[in-house]
Amino acid sequence: MSETFIPLFAATVLFVGGHFLLSSRPLRPALVARLGQWGFTAFYSAVSLGAFIWMCVAYARAPILELWPGEEYTWWVAAVAVLAASILLVCGYLTANPTALFGGRVLARDDPAPGIFKVTRHPVLWAVALWSGAHLIANGDASSLIFFGGLLALSLGGAAHIDARKAAEGGEGWRKLAAATSFVPFAAALQGRTRIDMAEIGWLRIALAIALYLAVMHVHERLVGIPIAPWTASWAL
Repeated sequence: MSETFIPLFAATVLFVGGHFLLSSRPLRPALVARLGQWGFTAFYSAVSLGAFIWMCVAYARAPILELWPGEEYTWWVAAVAVLAASILLVCGYLTANPTALFGGRVLARDDPAPGIFKVTRHPVLWAVALWSGAHLIANGDASSLIFFGGLLALSLGGAAHIDARKAAEGGEGWRKLAAATSFVPFAAALQGRTRIDMAEIGWLRIALAIALYLAVMHVHERLVGIPIAPWTASWAL
């Protein structure tokens, strides 16, 4: 690995590893006991934000080393994946989250998996995974492999980590949630354990997600200097 990739690699390791370390079962309870829940959350957020800013700066400065050529089909894959990610992201953020830090009230409901959470109990993390994977495939260079690969590993690994922690904590709410939804999108519906209702997900949420997707496609080239796809190059403001 060229020395010019070292800052990006180090920042990615700090960002991804820091999440898992600070939320690990041996360390997190000790930090919460010392800092309090809000203090721990603030510390966790500050470390994560600092590492992510370093990661973004290092990515912008890293050289371009092509690992595979960009093909038209990779742009199509990315475009579809990012649309799905937008829907998961917006619907996930605009729906009460049973796996969030203060999601106990949602878990206590008769139906602990509202709306998009019947698709997957980790819609926002799957949105990050799809977005990262799409950019990794479409870019095909070494720095993107490190940057987006790190985000992909964190999102899916983080979702699995949350499941393991919730399962270890136990509780009737978690058992109902695990029975009503799945880690992998649509798995619970395909297994007949739940039924996905588009009206419950919310047509307005879906419309907002599509609007966000189209807006990002429109300004992508102006923001990052690269059209989201060859056919959108003329869309830039």
